[in-house]
Amino acid sequence: MQILSIHLKNIKSHRDTELTFSTGINVLSGPNGVGKSTIFEAIGYALFGVDAQSFVGNVDRFVTIGEKRGEITVVFQLTDDECYRVSRTVGTPSKWLLAKEVGGYFEVEEHKDSKETEARLKELLGLKSGRSLAEQFELVIGPFQNEFLGPFVIKQPARRRDKFDEILGIDTWRKTYNETKILASAIKAKVDALESAIEPLKDQVAELPTKKDEHKIARQNLEETEAELKVQQQKLKELETLLFDINKREQDYKALEVEIGTLKARIDNGKEKISNQKLLVSEADQAYKVTLETAFGKTAFEQAEARLIALHEQVKIQRQLEQEIAGLNNQVGRLGERFKVESQAIEKAREEIAAEEQTLVESRKALDIDEKQQELAGRLPKIRSAIDRVRKQLGELEGRRAGLEEGSEKLAEGICPFFQEPCLNIAEKPPGDVFSTKFSALDKERQHQTSGLEKLEKEEMAASHANDQLKEVAVKLKGLDVQVEKLSQRRIANEVKAESLVVLQKEEASVQQQFTDKQKVLATYSRLQADIEGADKDKTKYQKERDLYVANQKQATELAQRRADLENFEKLFKQLQDELIVKNEAYSKAANEYSAAEHETLRKQKDELGLAMGASGEKVKGLTADVARLATEIDKLKQIEKDIAAKQNQVKSYKEKDELIKFLRNRVFRNVSAYLSERFREEISQRANRIYRIIAEVDEELAWGDDYRIVLRDMVDGELRERVDDQLSGGQIMSAVVALRLAMLQTINARIAFFDEPTSNLDASRRENLAHAFRAIDVGKEEVTEHWYDQLFLISHDVAFTEVTDQILTLG
Repeated sequence: MQILSIHLKNIKSHRDTELTFSTGINVLSGPNGVGKSTIFEAIGYALFGVDAQSFVGNVDRFVTIGEKRGEITVVFQLTDDECYRVSRTVGTPSKWLLAKEVGGYFEVEEHKDSKETEARLKELLGLKSGRSLAEQFELVIGPFQNEFLGPFVIKQPARRRDKFDEILGIDTWRKTYNETKILASAIKAKVDALESAIEPLKDQVAELPTKKDEHKIARQNLEETEAELKVQQQKLKELETLLFDINKREQDYKALEVEIGTLKARIDNGKEKISNQKLLVSEADQAYKVTLETAFGKTAFEQAEARLIALHEQVKIQRQLEQEIAGLNNQVGRLGERFKVESQAIEKAREEIAAEEQTLVESRKALDIDEKQQELAGRLPKIRSAIDRVRKQLGELEGRRAGLEEGSEKLAEGICPFFQEPCLNIAEKPPGDVFSTKFSALDKERQHQTSGLEKLEKEEMAASHANDQLKEVAVKLKGLDVQVEKLSQRRIANEVKAESLVVLQKEEASVQQQFTDKQKVLATYSRLQADIEGADKDKTKYQKERDLYVANQKQATELAQRRADLENFEKLFKQLQDELIVKNEAYSKAANEYSAAEHETLRKQKDELGLAMGASGEKVKGLTADVARLATEIDKLKQIEKDIAAKQNQVKSYKEKDELIKFLRNRVFRNVSAYLSERFREEISQRANRIYRIIAEVDEELAWGDDYRIVLRDMVDGELRERVDDQLSGGQIMSAVVALRLAMLQTINARIAFFDEPTSNLDASRRENLAHAFRAIDVGKEEVTEHWYDQLFLISHDVAFTEVTDQILTLG
């Protein structure tokens, strides 16, 4: 078995680290704090299922700071070249997945839970002992750095023995011995409880024979009563047959009596209906005669009524025409008035527009400006340019005068203003005469320029005023142009209105024509009222005859039906009379066959028999309940008998178990733990002694003594010397522990192992020897031990391993 690689994602200091391992010895090297031990912890977490809290107090500390989840992936290969990948996440929820390589891809195996995943890994790793993978890793395969020496240096023998029994997996026998004592006490308590429960049950079972006798008597009484009840039921059945026959004869007799009464009532009713129907036929015949006499008057009335309806419709049309004529007349008046008003408004608007145009012409004339003002305003830019030029010249004159004044002051002192030294040119002639002439010329020029500037400023003021007037006039002219444009638009709109008057005139003429046409149509309805009055007279004349016709019409139409109904009534009456004769004959026969006295006798016999049966039935119910009650009580007592037998069997079984437990505790469990410990220590001591001799290079024998004490034996002055615990140096203890751990790994058949700083406390010679011992094991030298592991992982800073290792991985 070989671990091929590991990948850590967000695990402690490893944000994204991937390492590849070789067969044989792999050494992890690097400065402290780079995460060498974390690699071992990660393998234990992912491949062996060790809880993260075994490495850190809080699971969150196993994840890189700032991250919420981490993941570890380990790829390993078995001896048959089968490759697997196991991955496990850190965080909630945690996933532990095992995948097998198939065709270059890893396919995840389906496991229902983590226990099934662990069982599969134990099978693949060949570690099928009763201990979990996590315990085997923590105790033997890859103990933590602080646990490497731990169990070997425990001072108390009992604690040291318990710890190594746990590591070797033989502590179960000692625990079983202690726990079976509690089991024996529990069995004795169970036996006592069962025996105490059996005695009261025996007292209850003593009543069973008495209950059986009572049950037998009750069953005999029940059978006799049921036989008597059966005879009574047979007699009742015979009586019910006789009663059924006589009841039927009684029903037939009474039914005929009812039918005869019904027929008589129907015959009497038929007589009355025939009399009434004859009266109805006479009335219908009389009504028919009246309708014949009034038929002409009824027709004349209907014609007059139809004529009136038509005339009233014409009245509606006449009124509609009158309303339309009135509306047209009003419309003609409104259109004429509108034409007049709009014509006057258009003419008035023309006059107003002409007056406003004249006013605008006069306003434009009033705004005319003379040519001198326009010319003056046009010169304004030139005047302002001249003013700026004169002011500039005055400024230059001021500068020249200031320079002359400064030079005059310097020359008055006899100093040249340029070379700052006495001036020879003015030694004979005073400097005042030179500058007075120049000052005078400058003053005249300045006065001339100032006079010109004042004149120009006056012209600028006049030109500016003229320019303002021109701007004001331009604004007013623009306003006049706007008013002219508005007047033009008003004139156009007014003319459009004038043109629309033609349409209005046409509309007025059209309405006038409609008014004339409607008046002509209305004239055709002048005789309408006279026609209505004539139709009213005809209607009144034939009103009486029409009413008589209507009053008798319904009866007249029913004459034929009434005659047919009378004929049917008479036929039915004859049928009822014949049926009554037949029913009377059947009634006489039924009266002879039915006997009321016999009927009453049978009823009394049935009632008496029913009472007797009721008493028998109640007796049967009571006896049945007694039998069932006694049967239930007997069953309960029989069950109690079975319970007693079962409890007695339990007592017997528990006593046998108690004897077996005493035998196992005294003969087996008490001695087997010590026996196995001795066997393991012997086997491990032999392997460890060979490894220790290579590491230490001394003529000493390493043995694992009682209570797992490290014992070194050698010869001093011809005598055997044994040294233990405190008598050994730190290097001797470390060498012995390494040898013992290697031997223990071989004993549990572990194919890989992890050692975190195994050379601590060893001198240089022992460190080098330890490295060669690892290599000797790797190549399978017989004088050390057979080659039992596939890979060995070491964390070390020791250069002694550089020569014997197969791969050094330096972390930085």
